[in-house]
Amino acid sequence: MLKKIVLLCLLTLLVFAYDFGNVPTVKVVDIPKGKPTMIVFGKTKCIWCEHMAPYLKEIKEKYPKTPIYYINTDKDVLGGINSNVEVLPTTIFWDEEGKEVGRELGYLLPEKIMELLEQYNVLVK
Repeated sequence: MLKKIVLLCLLTLLVFAYDFGNVPTVKVVDIPKGKPTMIVFGKTKCIWCEHMAPYLKEIKEKYPKTPIYYINTDKDVLGGINSNVEVLPTTIFWDEEGKEVGRELGYLLPEKIMELLEQYNVLVK
């Protein structure tokens, strides 16, 4: 019985893990340029990346035109390497030309994410 409960809990976690909602999960080369952008780099089985997912989902639902992207470095290894990502999660901010203008290492709380979106002019209300 205990094994069934543990299995059910694990399956439930897998179903709800990494639900980024409307935040596109893409490769770095597929991110369009032309406006300030926020890119979050993470990977499968990264507990801190997983914990940021609901925050990103909520922000994207509230501000759907805000350009936020998620890069899974397990699927886009070159994107992570070319972006000099050494710590996960890493959040990078691009200007309109696709040049890096800011970088935050590690887990971010929703208040900090909102502050950074406004600081780098990414937030579209």
